[in-house]
Amino acid sequence: MRLFFVLIFCCFGLLGGCKSTPSAPEPQPVDPQKLALEQAFNARGFTLSALDNINYLGARQCSNLELQAHRGSIRFPENSLEAVIDALDNQFDVIEIDVRLTRDDVWVIHHDGRTGRETGTIDNKRRKIESIRYEKEWGYLRQRDMQTGALTDTVPPNFRQLAQVFSRYAHSGQKLNIEIKSRAGSRDLEMLDYLAFSIIGQGRYFYSSLELENLKKMRQINDAVFLSFIQSPAKASMNKLAADMKRGAGQDPIFLRNQSMLEDIQGYANRRYREKRYDSAAGLNKLKKALKSNFGIALDIRHYRRNAQGFKSLAHNRGIPVASYTINGHDYHEQSLLGLKRSQLPDSVIIDDSLYGFCSRFALPPMLPYQGSTELTRKLATLPKDLDLSKLSLLETYWPNGLYPAVDGKLKSFKTGAVANKSKASQSEAGGGFVPVIMKTQAGPRENQTQVDLTADDAVKIELRRSEQQ
Repeated sequence: MRLFFVLIFCCFGLLGGCKSTPSAPEPQPVDPQKLALEQAFNARGFTLSALDNINYLGARQCSNLELQAHRGSIRFPENSLEAVIDALDNQFDVIEIDVRLTRDDVWVIHHDGRTGRETGTIDNKRRKIESIRYEKEWGYLRQRDMQTGALTDTVPPNFRQLAQVFSRYAHSGQKLNIEIKSRAGSRDLEMLDYLAFSIIGQGRYFYSSLELENLKKMRQINDAVFLSFIQSPAKASMNKLAADMKRGAGQDPIFLRNQSMLEDIQGYANRRYREKRYDSAAGLNKLKKALKSNFGIALDIRHYRRNAQGFKSLAHNRGIPVASYTINGHDYHEQSLLGLKRSQLPDSVIIDDSLYGFCSRFALPPMLPYQGSTELTRKLATLPKDLDLSKLSLLETYWPNGLYPAVDGKLKSFKTGAVANKSKASQSEAGGGFVPVIMKTQAGPRENQTQVDLTADDAVKIELRRSEQQ
């Protein structure tokens, strides 16, 4: 019947005529402002993607690290389809997402054990994910804008939906890291792997979990898939997490964020937190016995950096790649990595930042000479290569005072007179007159004394996304 109406409309010209081949779209005029900005970025070794991500023109300056986007792009609600698409566009090697089981055995995308922080409900009731009946209650959930806290109009995806989006938009070599948050039986894990294999394809996804039993069962199901065991965080990291929670109050984002993490840990029912370590020869041998082959280990950066070179060699001698994560905020993770020698860096890092934001802290491509053709690009042509290209909107504020935002989070002066009375040696150390003048400018969250129940187990993952700290 629908086809009949289409044919009728075509015959009477109501659809603009039925043509066998559509006419070619008219060429769109080139925006000179955008073209000039693209040329300025190209001269610095970067390009603007179709989604306005700052991507590398050539090889990135990230010390050969595999970069994993934790819950997708920081520019969109975590674990959302938009976050996955944007992180793929931003050239991340791996997109990490979290899966949980509902009461009626549907694999859904959700990090926390309950609604409240990353999602909300239209009936304003907080729900435990594993108690939800997907067919009857999942439609009540809405994703939350992590910047404003407001609920969006979007229902969180299930795994099938996300896998289809990943399969459609991922480029060759990009992979999906599926972190299994629920303690699942073999039948449910078989269904998860069937969906991943049939939609994404073998070799384009892998699994990670804090639960070794999940990975052991998955190895029985799929003997070829890569598995990443997440070692529980350091006790010092847990203490820091609890201290951060005390700094929050009521509905403050920092309070809700850390409360949800502690609740997630408490779900494993141990009354006292214990570090369960595998970062030793004996521990790696246990993992090898349990997972056979083709597996890796992810360590809290606080654990890893204590013996980075020694443990990396220990793992590599057994053919085991090493990843790092943190529960104490992206800045802490980043600074810890910057403090390591190149040879000590892990193989992979799971981060809450853009690819440009992270890689620019390690090194920047050489800057080619160019002349701008617009007011903005003429200014860019005079500034050094450590200008933070993600903060160009702030340039007009700082420019009249002779300042620019740098990639290390500082404001620097481009007025050579600021160091005119210094020796040549000190000017050289300062970068030829480009000297830091102000450190981090953002204010911290308000403090409040809050009693914290540190009931915990050895299950936690990365938090504090870069975008929440700006």
